[in-house]
Amino acid sequence: MKKISIYIMSLFVATSAFSHGLWVTGTNDDIIKATMIYGHDFPKPEEIKEERRVLFEPVKVIGENTNITLSQKGKFYNYEGTERLKEGTYILQATYVPTPWTETADKKWHMNKTRKDIKKEVNHCAVYSMSAKSILNVGNADSEFITKPLGKGVEFTPLEKVSQFKEGMPIKFKVTKDGKPLKIQEVYGNLEAYSKNDMSMAFYGKTNLKGEVTFKALKSGLWYLKTYYKQNSGNKDCESIEDAATISFEIK
Repeated sequence: MKKISIYIMSLFVATSAFSHGLWVTGTNDDIIKATMIYGHDFPKPEEIKEERRVLFEPVKVIGENTNITLSQKGKFYNYEGTERLKEGTYILQATYVPTPWTETADKKWHMNKTRKDIKKEVNHCAVYSMSAKSILNVGNADSEFITKPLGKGVEFTPLEKVSQFKEGMPIKFKVTKDGKPLKIQEVYGNLEAYSKNDMSMAFYGKTNLKGEVTFKALKSGLWYLKTYYKQNSGNKDCESIEDAATISFEIK
């Protein structure tokens, strides 16, 4: 039996507003279906609180000549199209829109509130956003489409085609914000069912001066990469802008 050694590390997420992660996965059977995962245990979806549902855009499917907005069906995290996708390589995209969150001294978080809206003592205010991408390959397609950034917000872009997504193969990813590379950016990765939370991860790396990081999967399966980016807003009412991004993909 093949012996696999996976590097384990501890990850501490400093901000409670990012205590949830955002991912998206999809299938293309009779019709295209997507699952938006907002929670802790990738890739299992969780119920999303009613008051937070306004924070999410519908899942989108983006291809070389395709741009489809899926419809929510049944559970809030389920999205569907009207037909099956044709052969090709596609990106599924889920978005948590930029939202101010303020933490008061009693450790409570207040959605859509900044310092000027709250009379209590405030610990921290930030505008948080999250974006999630997933690569869905239909048929024997091996398009270079996925190697080009969408150009909005913080995102991962693979620099290799899907045919290179194999166990033991090095795969380069680029991390950008609005299309510009993020240098020396920490990147974490995990495998489906490897851990139920972010306290242990299967991959860690940093981007180089081009915003690129090399990932190598030591085991096949459903993987994801993620990163967090923080900057000063220049606004005394809400001092930080914090973005999280993920990309999920299948390793053969």
